[in-house]
Amino acid sequence: MAWKFSISVAEEEISSDEPAPGQNNSASTSRNSRCVARRLLSKRCIVYCGEPGLIRDELAQICEHEGARLLSCSEGELPGAWLALHTEEIDILVVDGDYLGEMEDTIDYCMRVRRACPSLPVILVSSEMRADDLTCERMQACDVTLKAPVSQVRLEKAVITARQNNAFFLSRLHPQITQHVHSG
Repeated sequence: MAWKFSISVAEEEISSDEPAPGQNNSASTSRNSRCVARRLLSKRCIVYCGEPGLIRDELAQICEHEGARLLSCSEGELPGAWLALHTEEIDILVVDGDYLGEMEDTIDYCMRVRRACPSLPVILVSSEMRADDLTCERMQACDVTLKAPVSQVRLEKAVITARQNNAFFLSRLHPQITQHVHSG
């Protein structure tokens, strides 16, 4: 089955040493340093599993500021195999838990993704959450949970924290893999 994505590609500004007509050098330098200094999305790609709406709109704003792509799938669950194949190209997977249905189904999906591609940071957003959780409490399923509705600022913080939490998850996972290889 082929998956349909709606793709939002933010155009990256091409800068030159010469300012645009009517623009002075300091304004051009300021804008360029702002673009260079800000790299929330080093791979420049977010994958969003959910329906169009506020979450997708906020993610699109982040991608626009970062010159990144937003791949949005509203065709159901993305297979873990596809995500595993493209993990190295994706900064973060954002899952809309309300879109996937029952919370148990959403957690099961996130756990399947985690098993298929443990190095892919996952943010789960749901209106059923009591509050945002930026801890590693749910690391078997995701790296961060956010209560819907979300804002761009909360999503940006969640992206940073999800990467940090994912690194911790991988560090805990690695010794288990090493022990299993040596004992077998």
